[in-house]
Amino acid sequence: GRMACRGLYVFSHESYLGNAPSNQLFEKIEIHRIDHSKVARSYKDYTVVFDEKMPEGVTLYKIVNSFKDVKAVN
Repeated sequence: GRMACRGLYVFSHESYLGNAPSNQLFEKIEIHRIDHSKVARSYKDYTVVFDEKMPEGVTLYKIVNSFKDVKAVN
């Protein structure tokens, strides 16, 4: 098998010890199938939803984003 990076998202904290727990940050990014009636064959069959509202002191950087449908939720 092969892998190709389609999305790389980095959370940066102002504090060395972190400003928010990882589970809280990972819930800010969701991957959804676009059409459940057919088998997913490509990354194009998925969409990414971001909750752009980060905890204080945390910044989200989108390093690689190959997804066609990316939605931001505030």
